[in-house]
Amino acid sequence: MRITKKRTAAIVAPLAAAVMAAGLSAPEAVAASQSTACSASINPSSDAKITVKTFYMKKTSTTWQHTDRYYYPTSHGFRKSRSDFEILSYLLDRTTRKGIDRRKKGEARWDLVAFSTQFPTSQRPITKKGTTRLVAEGWYNMDGINGWPVDCKSKSFAF
Repeated sequence: MRITKKRTAAIVAPLAAAVMAAGLSAPEAVAASQSTACSASINPSSDAKITVKTFYMKKTSTTWQHTDRYYYPTSHGFRKSRSDFEILSYLLDRTTRKGIDRRKKGEARWDLVAFSTQFPTSQRPITKKGTTRLVAEGWYNMDGINGWPVDCKSKSFAF
């Protein structure tokens, strides 16, 4: 019995589609991320921004479990070795604050590529899907060089 190209295509196409679908489907515990940026102008020639990113995975069909929080500082117009800022970040689950993380003055500097917090497995915040927001509040220029401290606040879209 001779198999024609037409029959081969009819047999192989559904198998290839099934293999592709199985290979491309993501496992349930794939990590995702959401970010927000807290930026402010310190004076007309200098500005500062910290991008906060939370990493999370699916806990159940209706909840997220958050594993890490990363901070990416950038600045222009002043010394990168300065550490006169504070950053507070948390997850807002409707109106409840969860996973509060605060970096106080002197704990980090602007010249760092990134700094982070990892939540221990037993203390990972769990939030509801669709109602979670990442919030960042920052206070820059706390030493009062070239003026008063400047504050900023930002909030991500719901995820």
